[in-house]
Amino acid sequence: MTKRLLVFLAVAFIITAVPAFATTISYNTSTPVPLTRTNWSNTLAFQKFDSSLGILNSVRLDVNGVMSTVITVDSNSYATGDVKTEVVTTVQNSSGLDLMSPLFTFTDLYGSVTSGTLTKSGSSYDIYTTPAILSAFSGTGNILLNASTFTSTWLHFTSGNATASQVTDASLNGTVTYDYTIPEPATITLLCAGAFALLRRKK
Repeated sequence: MTKRLLVFLAVAFIITAVPAFATTISYNTSTPVPLTRTNWSNTLAFQKFDSSLGILNSVRLDVNGVMSTVITVDSNSYATGDVKTEVVTTVQNSSGLDLMSPLFTFTDLYGSVTSGTLTKSGSSYDIYTTPAILSAFSGTGNILLNASTFTSTWLHFTSGNATASQVTDASLNGTVTYDYTIPEPATITLLCAGAFALLRRKK
């Protein structure tokens, strides 16, 4: 039996023994939004999946952010209550990121009082497997996802009369993770290339 035949038999055996396997690759957005006065609209850019790497199975989109708010309460009589602020950040093709400020409570307030700076962080993610979304995330260059904030405020008091105002900023960052399969043909190509290189070297 020739050495060439032995090598090809060995390659054939390895090919049947080595299955396709799944792996992941992640990219951070190249356009994170710093703490910016709400409400704002912006764009998150993510590198697309390079289809030459393998077959894309799913896309996971993670977003995270921080809210910073200052609450001021004014009363023209003795008032008791609390106030809170919520910032909802919605990213295209992803669920919303809900950031709730810590509760600011006032007791027997007469005049004006401020909360100081209150902060809250939050995170959210979605996983996509539909062909249309996988196609949109595949190719060269970047995919651009629209992001925006919506701010709501609640004032609750049990006595007196009070008004509240807030100054709120929010940031947003994100990561996209591609789950993909390296198919069998890729393994075959690598092994055959190695076999031919071995034969050439022996010659």
